[in-house]
Amino acid sequence: MKTKMQNIKPGLTLLSEAIDIAFSEVPVHHDVEDRFLTDCYGAVLRQDVTARVSVPSVDNSAMDGYALRFADLAAINGPVDVVGASLAGHPYEGNLPDRCAIRIATGAAIPDGADCVIIQENVSANEAETCIEISSDVIARTVLHQNIRWAGEDIRQGDIVLKAGAILRPQDVAIAAGQGYGSLKVSRPLRVAVFSTGDELAKPGDPLPPGGIYDSNRFAMIGMLREIGCVVTDLGLLADDFDVLRNALQDAANSHDVVMTSGGVSVGKADLLKPVVDQLGEITAWKLAIKPGKPLMRGKIGDCLVIGLPGNPVSVLVSGLLYVMPLLRHVMGADKSQTVPVRMPVRAGFEFSRGTGRREWLRARLIQNDDGEFEAEVFASTSSGMLSSMVWAEGLVEIPEDCGKVSKGDVVLYLPLCGLQ
Repeated sequence: MKTKMQNIKPGLTLLSEAIDIAFSEVPVHHDVEDRFLTDCYGAVLRQDVTARVSVPSVDNSAMDGYALRFADLAAINGPVDVVGASLAGHPYEGNLPDRCAIRIATGAAIPDGADCVIIQENVSANEAETCIEISSDVIARTVLHQNIRWAGEDIRQGDIVLKAGAILRPQDVAIAAGQGYGSLKVSRPLRVAVFSTGDELAKPGDPLPPGGIYDSNRFAMIGMLREIGCVVTDLGLLADDFDVLRNALQDAANSHDVVMTSGGVSVGKADLLKPVVDQLGEITAWKLAIKPGKPLMRGKIGDCLVIGLPGNPVSVLVSGLLYVMPLLRHVMGADKSQTVPVRMPVRAGFEFSRGTGRREWLRARLIQNDDGEFEAEVFASTSSGMLSSMVWAEGLVEIPEDCGKVSKGDVVLYLPLCGLQ
């Protein structure tokens, strides 16, 4: 990858700087709720979760077999009496007698006096399972504490098993359940109002007027927001009219945490969102050094965060996934490490050159070359109006601001789309 430092155009902000600024200026909201475990998937945890019990709670067997005293093995030269059983939830009571064995199940408590477990496949038992025979080879291979899991080996009582700021996955909810928690303190979902602007837009299902296009951006925004647990109010399509936009924004800001829009954030005659927000509140960010998605606005009306995305559909998705979703997760209390996209180094299966001076993302997917290596292939067009490219893509290739050319075989950074949602 050949690089040549290019100056960022005046008035544009680097994406990394924009995110840092937004994280410092936009506060985490304080609304926390106690939610049943089964309703916590995808929510942002707002408390450390401390282990109430050790896991395992007792020394237990890792295998089905027979618990014995290791010191007895050297003296065994015939059948060994099986004097009881230890099952999960039903431990053997008392001490293990000398030169005897206890039938034991996986997860069952190790009897007092026992200090190794021989798996059932390595012994011969009579039909009644009252005695077993252990070959000299098996005895020779057996070691002290074989097949024993120690109390607290996984988790010790008092350990922090989940930290505040985690975005809860199934395994996170499971570990809380394993500690006896029936509910967790998580962020209240953000209330987000969504609308699209543009007189050329039509609702899906309505007749398409001459020169019109169906609105798709609103559905992309709603999907991204629901993916991170927001409660979305769909305000539909709004006309390119100053008073209409002002009234809608003011009403939405009074009853929502966030207003998110598509279109009307550039500098055209019909791009009215910026002056409307200027009149009702303030704009704290405007224009990012990214492609696609340069005309991206952040502002506020009272305590309501206002985000204006571009009108082109690819710009909506890329800027939404890389800027808006991390910002909203921050507002819900997510740790910053939970919002950083995964970047994988892969070989470029393409040639690319440009001179925009902006950080650029190419729609891409991975293929295996003849050597078995994964390499990225990119969509034939970089147009931000081609929504089909995002359907085709499985990820994005990131081209830094100072990279002038990518040659086939260069190492590039690949961001899987599944890691951005």
